[in-house]
Amino acid sequence: MSKVIVVGHGGYGSAMKRNLAMLVGELEGFFFLDFNESDSLEDLQAKLDQTLAEAGPEEVLFACDVSGGSPFRVTAMLCAEHADWAVVAGMNTSALSEVSFNLELPARELAQMACEVTRETILMYPPQE
Repeated sequence: MSKVIVVGHGGYGSAMKRNLAMLVGELEGFFFLDFNESDSLEDLQAKLDQTLAEAGPEEVLFACDVSGGSPFRVTAMLCAEHADWAVVAGMNTSALSEVSFNLELPARELAQMACEVTRETILMYPPQE
């Protein structure tokens, strides 16, 4: 079973935990981290190390708020060391919800699915003609 670690700037992880709990309930296999203004990169790495120890030896999908930010860069370096781990930046709530129902899939398949769901669920209203 894959694990999902949601991490981002400010209260992103905490907010996504509340957001998803309202939509799909409490999530087993999900972990939520905040990278706060006062945190250093070493603090972020320590939080990730602790969470990874809690998650166990499973495959991991990291869901980060934005590409290029510190949470993305640090988790991408972790993924470079683990061929079966993946990181997706900019995943929306629809994608995280879909991921929560498919944790039996390998992390890299979850990442691909999350990207597809995010692309499919973005819309503008009213649509441009």
